[in-house]
Amino acid sequence: MRVRTLLPLLGGLAAGVILTFLLASSATEGQHQPVPVWLEVIQRICTSVGGLGTAAALLFVIRQFNLLRQQSDLVQKNVRASLDGQLYARLDALNRLIVEHHEEYEMLDRLHLGEEQPGHRAGLHHLCDMGFTFYEQVHKHHDRYGLLDTEDWEEWQQGMAHFFGKSYVRGYWQAVRTRYARRFRDFADRLVGVAGPRQADNR
Repeated sequence: MRVRTLLPLLGGLAAGVILTFLLASSATEGQHQPVPVWLEVIQRICTSVGGLGTAAALLFVIRQFNLLRQQSDLVQKNVRASLDGQLYARLDALNRLIVEHHEEYEMLDRLHLGEEQPGHRAGLHHLCDMGFTFYEQVHKHHDRYGLLDTEDWEEWQQGMAHFFGKSYVRGYWQAVRTRYARRFRDFADRLVGVAGPRQADNR
């Protein structure tokens, strides 16, 4: 409903208010003088039109509110879809890295920190760092922004538990954990079974 459509209704509302005020004033000044029938009819018609204008304006406001809510929901869905696309793009990049360094990735299960050969140390650390930064972003989307629903978050948690359950990852995490945000550290500590916060957390 456009503003031009509301103008006659608003005009009727204003006329009704004015005529009601005039009639009330006339009745107060001379109560013994009867109100002409035609004037009373016009007053009632204008009041009815004004009431319809008020109802139409209320319906217009409700409609606009619903449209704004729908637009807000649509924007939120678009944001979620965009962030999901970013997360899965990063996951694809991590998976390509794992394929390219499949030997080092298999060592994450077999070795502990310090048991690796010097030639594999950089690759193992790079795999761990990429996994930590990726899962920190996932955790941030869930914990800070609330952009992951329950089902998606449960799915991501399974992947995190699988990655942080590797023996080399657990040892390397304890060596570099202070590089990451406190909330993610606390979450990852529970995954790797860290008993309590380290002294570095009490800074």
